[in-house]
This record gives sequence, structure tokens and C-alpha cells, in this order.
Amino acid sequence: MYLEKLSLCNYRNYEEAEVSFSAGINLVYGKNAQGKTNLLESIYLLCLGRSFRVSKNDELIREEASHFTISGSFILDSKLQKKVVVHCTRNGKKEISVDGKRLQRHSRLFGSFPIVVTSPDDYRISEGGPAERRKFVDILLSQVSVSYLTNLQEYHRILRQRNKLLQDFREGTQHDHGVLEPWSAALIEYGCQIMRQRFAFLREFRDVLRRIYAEYTQSNDELGIQWDASVSSTDAESELEDGFKRRLNQLRAAELATGRTLVGPHRDDLVLYVNGKPLRRFGSRGEHKSALISLKIAEYHFLKEKVQETPVVLLDDYYSELDDEREAKVFKSLTGLGQVFVTTPKAEIFEVRKSDVGEPGSTRRFYVQNGRLEQQA
Repeated sequence: MYLEKLSLCNYRNYEEAEVSFSAGINLVYGKNAQGKTNLLESIYLLCLGRSFRVSKNDELIREEASHFTISGSFILDSKLQKKVVVHCTRNGKKEISVDGKRLQRHSRLFGSFPIVVTSPDDYRISEGGPAERRKFVDILLSQVSVSYLTNLQEYHRILRQRNKLLQDFREGTQHDHGVLEPWSAALIEYGCQIMRQRFAFLREFRDVLRRIYAEYTQSNDELGIQWDASVSSTDAESELEDGFKRRLNQLRAAELATGRTLVGPHRDDLVLYVNGKPLRRFGSRGEHKSALISLKIAEYHFLKEKVQETPVVLLDDYYSELDDEREAKVFKSLTGLGQVFVTTPKAEIFEVRKSDVGEPGSTRRFYVQNGRLEQQA
């Protein structure tokens, strides 16, 4: 799959823009704060209906404008053309259509147009808190499984309601513990479905990740990955429900005291290991970088296999802190991935890495200045 054409209207600092892209590598360069990342963000939003930077859609609307509109024409691997339009107004109303048909549920966009994004903020995956790693897995699995996305949305709806009740108990406005039981039962039901899907994902993904890390680093080092689950993953999966219920009972007093649900997939963590040692605690800067690059390449291959569609790849100034050796490896790894967008403030990088990016005709360069996009020769 690749994005053939893109049109922007009142998106971030773009008043109007229309551009055609290469099915291979697209190099987007210009000084900082000119709109390079905004361009990638708009492509991501076309594919998933959401930004990878902010949660409020009105932040995406150009100053003094009442709305933004993004439209894009995709060519699927089957050569079928699909047009996606995203329209959002200041009052928060968002409409998404595919081939002129409005989606009643925006989540239906997930998986139809697979995408992988990397940015300097990716360090949060390996160095940040558990929420960052859960987010990585949740977005990936939501693109390959409609049932996972549905279960996740329902679980978080139940979690919000259960937390509201726990807050009521904590504040003394609720005293009947019986009202909590149906929400606990629903939490267990959907939580166990999510955990089973995560465990199944891990069994497949760890082998892909281990192989890619070895290929990328060209070393005998091994990158491992496992879940640190609030309901023990060592329990047989058929016993997850009992284990979940047991943990809820054990922590009932603590939940009532804090007003928060303390057990479930929203508390789990994905732990990365290099040679058996936790990466977050003991990894060197180079090991963190190599692990993150390997994660993203593995994400690409996992998505492509499961969705049976070639993902679009967005590299937002990801390699700016890489040494020459790692930068060269990143660019060489782009060859054969399909459509790739690379942003950089360095206009000369294309000349430096020209031998690493495949056939000369498969690349296009674009210069961005103050929300204006120009294709370069």
C-alpha cells in the first residue's frame, strides 16, 4: 500500500497543500517548526483517525480557521484505489469517510491502512513508564485485530465506571458493595480476553523481534520481551478468570481506599531484556536505540503479515541522534519496505545516504517552509 496523493486544508500550519508522493522513499526536509512533523501527523491521522502527538482534535486546526480537512488517495497492494477524508470542526465533531461513505465508528478505520511511525519520542517506550509500552502494543494489535480493539474499548468503558464507583465509596457517597459486583465481573470478562490476546501476540512477536535485533546489531546479543502482568501470566490461561477474581478480592480494601482499580491489563507492563537484563534499568544508550529500531522494524513485518497489506512507514527525524554506523543501518533497512516518509532538517542527508536508499527513481524530495510544501528536483 502507498499514499499516492494528499490534500490538506487548514491543518496545523498548512492553509492549503496538495502533493503527490513516490511509492518508495519520500524525503521531507526543512528547518525546525516549519511543518515537517505536521505532514507526517496528517498521514497518520488518515490511516488511524487519530494523531500520534495530541489527543484533542481542535489542536490540529489552523489558527483562526473553523475546521480542517485532510484527504488522501491510497493504492492498495491489490492495485485498488481508496480515498479517505477526515474532517474536523472546532466543536470537536469529526467525520471520516472512505470512498464517500461516512464511517459510523471511527475505529473501523483501524487495520484498513496499516502504518508504522517512529519519532524522537520513541525513547519513552524503552525508558518511560508502563503506559508507553502498553500504548505501543495496543495500537499495533488494534490494527491487526478488530476484536482486540473492541475488547479494549469496552474494557476501558467498564474501567471508568468501576473507578467512578470506587471513588464514590472512598468519598462516602456509596455504601452498597453489591453495585460493584456486576462491573467487577465485566472487568474480568473483557480483561481476560485482552490478556489472552496479548499473550498470543507475545508468543509470535518475540521470535520476530529476536531475529530482527540479531540482524540489525549483527551480534550475538539477544533482545527478549515478556509481560509483567498483574494477574500472573504463569497461571494457565484457562485459569485467568479465577486468578483475576482472586487478585480483585485480595486488593478490595486497597481499591476502596484509593478509589482506583488496581488489577487488570491497564496495570500490566511489557518488559524488554537484553541478554536477560532489563533494558530499562541496565541498557546502554546504544542498546536502547538498537532495541527501539528493532521494535519498529518488527512492528512493520508483523503488521504486513497479519493485515496482508504493506504498511506505510513514517520516520520523523528518528535518526538525528544516531551515530554514522547506526544511521547507515537505518537507511539501508528502508530498502524494500515500501513507501517511507523521512523528515530531516539536513538537506544534504539524501546525498550522503543516496547509495543506501535503493533505486534513484524511487525517491522524491520535498522542501517545507512555513507550511508550504515544494517538490525538489
